[in-house]
Amino acid sequence: MNDTHPLQFHYDAIWDRAGAAIRCGDIDCDTRLANGPDPRRGLTVIARPGAPLAARFSALLADLGAIEPGQYPHPAPDLHVTVLSLFTVGDDWRPQVERLDDYRDAVRCAVRGLPAFGIEFRGVTASRGAVLAQGFPADATLETLRERLRAELRQRGLDGSLDQRYRLVTAHATLLRFVHPLAQPARFFDALAALRDQPFGTMRVDEVELVLNDWYMSSGSLQGIETLALG
Repeated sequence: MNDTHPLQFHYDAIWDRAGAAIRCGDIDCDTRLANGPDPRRGLTVIARPGAPLAARFSALLADLGAIEPGQYPHPAPDLHVTVLSLFTVGDDWRPQVERLDDYRDAVRCAVRGLPAFGIEFRGVTASRGAVLAQGFPADATLETLRERLRAELRQRGLDGSLDQRYRLVTAHATLLRFVHPLAQPARFFDALAALRDQPFGTMRVDEVELVLNDWYMSSGSLQGIETLALG
């Protein structure tokens, strides 16, 4: 059950740190989103939810948007789970892209032989900057893939910015980012609290994508490098 899943403790910690602040309207607004297309780039391995799950997320975002219409809901084509950021999104990204063939080879080696796996999504959590759907992998395949990727990158000397912000352990999908002060913070908090255990469905990961992306994984600027099958 999800209440015993190890990742639940991570999601609960995020909620505990930010919940009271959100209720008071103390949030972090991403001002970059108001400035047009994001020129920053990173290289990332991602997995995408299927259409039924993405539709449930979009319906949830419509409900939240009715309370706080000024925020940034991620469009359905942009929804994803980050498997691993191979280098962090930033302005100085071109030198890393010059080694794109090495990155591609690392990902191919890491993926080889791994089976498909599932991620169950149940409930939301929130930081002071975003609302996240809580994902719970059914087995250890996702963590195995991440460790393989880290090892392959280190072997090739490509780990300079690996895990630079934090070491990724969760399987969340970012649904909404704050871009304006909350007009009804208490009501918005209550809506999120009511969704803490909401079931959304399971995402089957039978392929992953290597992409060149901006900070928001915007489909309009995303460049697909390669899609690799699992199983």
